[in-house]
Amino acid sequence: MPSTLLPREPSSTMTRRHFLVGLGASAGLVLGELFRYFPVYAQSFPDNAPITPFRFVQLTDTHLGYTGDANREVSRSLGLALKAIQGLTPSPDFILMTGDLTEFTTSAAARKARLILFRDTLEQTKIPLYAVAGEHDALLDRGKLYASVIGDLRYGFSHKGVQFIGLDNVSRGFFLGGDQLAWVKNQVQQLDPARPLIFFCHAPLYNVFAPWNWYTYDGAALRQLVEKFSNVSVLYGHVHQLITAYTANLYQVAALPTAWPLPAPGELVKLRPWPQGATHPYLGLGFRVVDVNATGRLLISNVRLDKEEEVYHAARLV
Repeated sequence: MPSTLLPREPSSTMTRRHFLVGLGASAGLVLGELFRYFPVYAQSFPDNAPITPFRFVQLTDTHLGYTGDANREVSRSLGLALKAIQGLTPSPDFILMTGDLTEFTTSAAARKARLILFRDTLEQTKIPLYAVAGEHDALLDRGKLYASVIGDLRYGFSHKGVQFIGLDNVSRGFFLGGDQLAWVKNQVQQLDPARPLIFFCHAPLYNVFAPWNWYTYDGAALRQLVEKFSNVSVLYGHVHQLITAYTANLYQVAALPTAWPLPAPGELVKLRPWPQGATHPYLGLGFRVVDVNATGRLLISNVRLDKEEEVYHAARLV
């Protein structure tokens, strides 16, 4: 199914002044005593409590450790995003990170140091974090270092009546695999199909553009496992831009990165980012705010980092 950009809804427009509280112009990180706010990645199904409205943030593709012209200071753009997230009102209950925490390196020591830097940087926000790996983090060693520093490659949890499942579709290539599909089947059998179900992963669970590895080979098999669910969404990264599509009963939406934007699928023969502009260095960068209401519907707002007067572009999920 062809993908389209998230539609704009003027009624949900909000300026930066409305959600940044007391933030200075600096993009540096808020420092202070370190706290361990990482939740235990345990299976916590089922949750039969009524849905309580809450907010969370999706962050993706930070690529810490990258050096090059696509983003000359990846830590600075991440810092700007984190300061904005800390200034949200109401505050998010947690951050959902959808992969490529770090830039690829063949050095295990450098990869571990980058993962630790990401972990420690996010801990300074004092906001709980749920993360899944990207191929830059996990492909070379099948996620062993990632698991030792960040946590499990796949897991499920419930939060205020909403069901979440984090997937690994990168550590052995862009597929889920029979073992993980069997695990998902076991997980969803414990869940209420009438409740919202949110998958989060790095790569899309459908074929966005296979020549650039923007797909999950066996994503259709997972979609069959949740065909009885009435409200399923997939939050992913990897493509470094806003893309959304319905695939059967799944609503799949990519988020803005904090590292660098990428061209629309099919625009170039070879995928490559363009150099970061001097006048608009944060163009195409941002993060996502998701508000869950008492009926389980989600309001998605994409926050851009390149605007002084920040604008939300929202799309309501079914």
